[in-house]
Amino acid sequence: QELRCSDEWFASMSRRLRTHPRPTAPIAALIGTLAAGCLMAPAFIAPSGPMFLSEAPRKPPRSFIGRGRVALRASVAAARNPRKAAPAQAAAPSIEQAEKTSFGRGLAAMAIGAVAGTVGGSLGLGGGFLVVPALTSLLAVEPRFSIGTSASVVLAVSCAACRAYVARGLASPRAAAIIAVAALTTARIGATTTSKVNPKTLKKVFGGWLIIVSCLIGAKAFGLFGAGTSFPGAGEVAPVLPLLGLGAATGFISGLLGVGGGTVLVPALTLGFGFTQPEAQGCALLGMIPPAIVSTYTHWSKGNVDKGIVAYAVAGALMGGMAGSMAAAHLPEKALRIAFSLVLACVGVKYLSS
Repeated sequence: QELRCSDEWFASMSRRLRTHPRPTAPIAALIGTLAAGCLMAPAFIAPSGPMFLSEAPRKPPRSFIGRGRVALRASVAAARNPRKAAPAQAAAPSIEQAEKTSFGRGLAAMAIGAVAGTVGGSLGLGGGFLVVPALTSLLAVEPRFSIGTSASVVLAVSCAACRAYVARGLASPRAAAIIAVAALTTARIGATTTSKVNPKTLKKVFGGWLIIVSCLIGAKAFGLFGAGTSFPGAGEVAPVLPLLGLGAATGFISGLLGVGGGTVLVPALTLGFGFTQPEAQGCALLGMIPPAIVSTYTHWSKGNVDKGIVAYAVAGALMGGMAGSMAAAHLPEKALRIAFSLVLACVGVKYLSS
């Protein structure tokens, strides 16, 4: 309304200037300047902008001075009413809170690595079957990063645990080398396929196979299943071609699912190649070190590793792997078979329900 009135006033003044003599022009110009100044004064006095344009939407200023004026008005408004600015400041976490959260996740990852290392080192499984679901469910890590981080944990467990098996002569270098050569060719393929293929169907099939194998190992531990008679030193006389095929399948599954390969190697070596339970565990840990190196490198290069927790998880895995391998040396073979079959059944159920 004020703009409309001012336009009508200026129009009437223009008509008067055309009809009146020239001496009145300076007076009219002075009156018009004062009126315009009175109309524009609220735009510079009001903190929220022009009073008669407060309802109109504004375009963001393009000039440096215009942006500075907007920022100055925002800071003045926040200083006048600090309660409105408080929620925005409280919503952003402080640096101390972020550091505490990161340290807490690191400790949780270390505990997961320690448990996985202890179980994996004592049973020759590497521990990846525990790390992947634990990181996904407990720390809300994306499955792709859980698998990549698990590869680093598996490498740490294998290196820490196989030392005790090799020192006691429970790991065949010949069988481990054959398995490692075959697994090296397929571990990178499996790790590369992780980010391209949804392994849900493969996990279910793998879980069903683990449950069947766990039942066979448990039956063998209680003397209910007589196939695959075990004898010491089986790794020195095992045929080469079947070991190569076993290593190729193990390397691919290890790279794809982020497991250590012990869930494939140990049952196959005990049931099909006549390995004793401790020798099968030691051979699995020793033979999976080279493929674990390749799988870890591939996941790192693909960016599939949670770098905020991997160091904590590896530290826990090193401690747990050494403790688990020393505990396995004092357990009888029957107890190892029973424990292995129970853990394998739990892993199979987990894969079926995932």
